[in-house]
Amino acid sequence: MKSLLAIIEPKKFSRVSVVGDLHGDYRTLTALLEVVNLGTDLLVFLGDYADRGPDGVEVIRTVATLQQKHPKNVVALMGNHEDFSELGEPQFNPCTLIEEASAKTGSWGNYFTGELKPFIDTLYIAALIPDNALLVHGGVSTKLTGSDDLKMPSEELRLDLLWSDPTNGDGEDPNYARGAGVEFGSDVSASVCKSLGVARIIRSHQPQLAAAKPYVSHGGRVVTVNATSVYGGAPFVYFIDPKSTEKDSYQNVKR
Repeated sequence: MKSLLAIIEPKKFSRVSVVGDLHGDYRTLTALLEVVNLGTDLLVFLGDYADRGPDGVEVIRTVATLQQKHPKNVVALMGNHEDFSELGEPQFNPCTLIEEASAKTGSWGNYFTGELKPFIDTLYIAALIPDNALLVHGGVSTKLTGSDDLKMPSEELRLDLLWSDPTNGDGEDPNYARGAGVEFGSDVSASVCKSLGVARIIRSHQPQLAAAKPYVSHGGRVVTVNATSVYGGAPFVYFIDPKSTEKDSYQNVKR
């Protein structure tokens, strides 16, 4: 099996363009691609490509095509909305992609087997920019003690990476609101960053929290980003200088 950790070599790219949750917002996806340079950028998607919005099928097809056309410049991560059983049963609720794909392709079973499952199989669980940042969909937990844990994560850690959220204060508690993952405090993010040799964690999973601009917490160690207008926000692309932790920027996308 392939490693589920994508390691980004900083010297290869002028910047890392990070795209948060899309949730079927195809119009925003096409607009944000106009501000990304796939000749020099590394484009990283943080997951949650479908559900909530109307065009999950188109978003997934576009990301899959980008992966095929630009394999060295596109990395796609798994979100909790890409967590399905081998039989196509969603491990989350609600899953509006089933109704959408059935209407657009004629069969959920054929769509899952022929398109969605092959796409999911290409996804990483996390991406690491050495000496800079960890990129992940949801968050982290005390189960993460080093980069080797991300290459073939346990099922418990995998769920934490997909479902967890940062919280105020210290410590770690079950994420009762979501029914999976944890709520992790500042001491947990500090310990994880130290164990990975990075300065911060870039994640999505909470579009409302970063409705119009990045939301920074845990003393700058956790940055939440958003790339969908489904929740009424102003989506943006988040840019990382892979050679520095001091030159991040973002650009709102006009749909």
